Amino acid sequence: MIKTIGCIGLGVMGVPIAAHLIDAGYDVRGYARRANFFKAEGADLIASGMTAMSNPAAMAAECDLIITNVISGDDVYEVLIGRQNAVIHGAKSAARDRCIVMDHSTIAPEMARQIGAELKANGVGWVDAPVSGGSIGAKAGTLVSMLGGDDTDVQAILEPLSAYTSGHRHIGGMGAGQVAKLCNQIAQVVTIEGVAEAMRFAAMYHVDQTAVMDVMMQGFASSKMLALMAPKMIADDFSAGMESRLHAKDLSIACEASGEMGQSLPATELVCELLAEMQKKGWHKKDTSILYQHIKK
Repeated sequence: MIKTIGCIGLGVMGVPIAAHLIDAGYDVRGYARRANFFKAEGADLIASGMTAMSNPAAMAAECDLIITNVISGDDVYEVLIGRQNAVIHGAKSAARDRCIVMDHSTIAPEMARQIGAELKANGVGWVDAPVSGGSIGAKAGTLVSMLGGDDTDVQAILEPLSAYTSGHRHIGGMGAGQVAKLCNQIAQVVTIEGVAEAMRFAAMYHVDQTAVMDVMMQGFASSKMLALMAPKMIADDFSAGMESRLHAKDLSIACEASGEMGQSLPATELVCELLAEMQKKGWHKKDTSILYQHIKK
């Protein structure tokens, strides 16, 4: 039974997730790679009951479950396996039955399988559990998670997972959660580009963009991305709900992974190129709705 949970990666997703776990009654430990985090933006977590840990190994020695929310596959590998005080070292020396790692990062499926296999070989459980819903869903506790791993590990993490999600689905074995998340990102970000082009087309003909959006929401073009992104594009409000750099990273992973399988994803590859151009413009921390600004002339 999971009682003590360690959270690694306390950013826009990790902080609200940790807060929900504290509210749910779990004993929550935190580790942040940023110096002085717990004396600054993480002070509220400490006040709420989180215990700050000096390194991942020390955390794993005390926790039943480790939740990671970092950026890249290399980051996941580093905190779990690849450093002297990584999670794997503390988890193996812990005086309890078993520790499980649940990773909410979006990484390549093959990387998820490799990390999971190495953890499992050392007696540590693994669930790749990327989430959808962004910072809005994290704060509201309504994230959706796609799970990859064996049944025993997945069943063990469902109760704490329910503290900050509104839905989940066990997709398959290790790496399957990442495949599902990348499918989600492909459909989501290509749709955002479609919304940007639709709103730009309306503007080109000096037609009321809001009226166009409203009628589209009543037809087959209706989607969450249309409802979320079109108002931001119309208002030229590109404050980040999901930073474009993260979607650029995710689509790059999808394109590389599909290329390794000998498959082309033409629309995904095109939007990936557009996102890469936006990063060069310094728009990496702007919302992905800034695709609209990129095509605006």
